[in-house]
Amino acid sequence: MASYVHTFTRDGTADAAEKVWMSAFAMARSGHLRAAGNLLAEWVDHAETPPDLRCDLLCLRAWVEISEVSAEILPALQHALRRVGQGEVPRRLGTAAPDMLAELCAEALARDVASEQAHRLIRLFTLRPPSPALERWPYPLRVHTLGRPAIVVDAQPLRFSGKAQRRPLELLHCLIAHGGRDVAVSRLAAELWPREEGAVSRGAFDMALKRLRRLLREPAALRLECSRLSLCDEACWIDIRVLERLLGDVDRASDLDRGLDLMQRALCLYQGDFLEGEEAPWALLARERLRARLLRGVRRLGLSLESAGRWPDVTRLYERVREIFPLEEDLCRRLLRGHMQQGEFTQATHLYGRCRALFAKVLGVMPSRDTTALVFGPRTTSSNR
Repeated sequence: MASYVHTFTRDGTADAAEKVWMSAFAMARSGHLRAAGNLLAEWVDHAETPPDLRCDLLCLRAWVEISEVSAEILPALQHALRRVGQGEVPRRLGTAAPDMLAELCAEALARDVASEQAHRLIRLFTLRPPSPALERWPYPLRVHTLGRPAIVVDAQPLRFSGKAQRRPLELLHCLIAHGGRDVAVSRLAAELWPREEGAVSRGAFDMALKRLRRLLREPAALRLECSRLSLCDEACWIDIRVLERLLGDVDRASDLDRGLDLMQRALCLYQGDFLEGEEAPWALLARERLRARLLRGVRRLGLSLESAGRWPDVTRLYERVREIFPLEEDLCRRLLRGHMQQGEFTQATHLYGRCRALFAKVLGVMPSRDTTALVFGPRTTSSNR
């Protein structure tokens, strides 16, 4: 490596540094990450590297560390974005490989490292998110559907008034309820204008879509192709897309701590049921599907924690989920089991009493025999299990 660097230095510092950049970039692009990283390590702190090129070299090195999942990701990001904070710009990387720069910015935002500088680069190069439904990417349009619906355009919440906006918003929500991607116009029209047929139904759809585009003020957000409507991943953040991605990551998590962290993020995102207050059939079906998906993920993670004997984590998980779904008896029963396994009989008795009173008042039923037996049957703890 020393002879390789020495060869570059014969041509003069500026030309040599430019050749290093081009060689390291080609190596990184072709997947030779270690070779690229070694070459960059020799030059990012080289005393004679021109300032306008140093930022490019640092950003490329940070991208290499991210791609290798290296232990040096954090310092590499901090070093690179510190130069951006000082007014330098990685113009070569932003022009030649905006996708690589976008990955770097996404990693910085996910780690909460120099977020202001990452936002600056995203705006300067109009970077696209490297993957859909990133939690912290500055999308021009954000749509919240979990709990109270809301739309945020360029960080400003939209204010709605009048009946004229009702149909465009219903179109947006119906589109999201059906997945938000490649939804047939005929299906949307049938859901929203069931009494209309043919040209009348299509005309109503076209008018609602026109009004929705005007309302969102983001031309790239909606794409209509071959009579199918989509919300563009690159321009639009939707909370249920993030929720579904997080729950998928929970299922694929390689260890329980990672799964717990992802589940906590999913539960924080779940501010309420999908489109609370909307009683249209398409909304009810999507609402139940999301509830079932979340509860299925919670139960699967809870069973893994129980198998590992991590009962304090079990009780914390189910206590958090019961705040969202207080009438789910299965959650009550699992939480009771967690308390009993830890010998927390008083807490279990009090919890049972609260559940019993709530079920009687709201549902008009008593807890099942299985639930009652957990508290008033033979006591079993983790020590004598």
